[in-house]
Amino acid sequence: MTSSLIITDCPEALDGFAETGDQTSWIAADPLTLPADTRRAWQAVGGLGQARIVCRPAPSPWQQIMAIGHSAVSQVDGLRNLLQAGTAPPAPFACLAMTGDNFHGNRGRPWRALEGNLHLTALFSPNRLARQLGLGLSMLPTLAVVDALGQFGALAQAPRIKWVNDVLLGNRKVSGVITSTLTKGECIEHAVLGIGVNIATTPELPGGKFVQPPGSLRELAPDILITLPAMLSALLGSLARRHEQLLEHGPDTLHDDYVRHSCIIGRDVEIWEETAGEQEDAERLATGRVADIQPDLSLRLDGVAEPVRRGRLIFAD
Repeated sequence: MTSSLIITDCPEALDGFAETGDQTSWIAADPLTLPADTRRAWQAVGGLGQARIVCRPAPSPWQQIMAIGHSAVSQVDGLRNLLQAGTAPPAPFACLAMTGDNFHGNRGRPWRALEGNLHLTALFSPNRLARQLGLGLSMLPTLAVVDALGQFGALAQAPRIKWVNDVLLGNRKVSGVITSTLTKGECIEHAVLGIGVNIATTPELPGGKFVQPPGSLRELAPDILITLPAMLSALLGSLARRHEQLLEHGPDTLHDDYVRHSCIIGRDVEIWEETAGEQEDAERLATGRVADIQPDLSLRLDGVAEPVRRGRLIFAD
């Protein structure tokens, strides 16, 4: 059996994934016969030991891709726990769940893992000095989503980035990402990227000015058939290319592209504490028109002396 593998308990969900070809090429496997490290990774991201699984070679450069029908754990958290225990899957590594429980975005905000949407976690192990990477790993997954959506050229509107890590079509949020790094000394050893893309279903979220209205690709681009397998193929490719770009050229090109795809430059915005919408005593930190986004992703606002480095952004115009 090849060392680079797609491992799944739901091969039918990957039907149409560009790299899987004829479904007869899947090879039945027993989770108990997998190498110990692979078995630990499978269990860490929600795979069950008694599940019926199949395997086939993974597309380059991915070493392992694990697709699970339903995960009862956040795959981001499971993968981080695995790394912190000293067990690192071969990188680059990716896993996804068709549905799941306990998934979340930034600051633990719930992210509903709904059937038909893409819930992907990717692991890269750059082992580079943090100063060489800058905030490239924070920009990378957001840009990868924009790149992937750009491959579906008939979209009526271009995807845009809302600071810091949301992707919008028009004013509707279709994707959110989180980046978590594990360091060793001055080096970033591993980066775990969690990516959600609303493909088939628009999640129901509570209203309020601090919640960007959600949308889905099926709702916003009904004339284009964008399936989960097609989006997965596009996103895995764009993630790998952006990671290679970061390692070869540093974060500057990623930053330039991040600014170019931003939807906040020239907009009047308010920046609130991260707890805004969750705690009544949250304060507004700054307000003004966005003049620029710095390489450290801080915002320059007209009339505000110091750059804004943190907070929850809402549009004021």
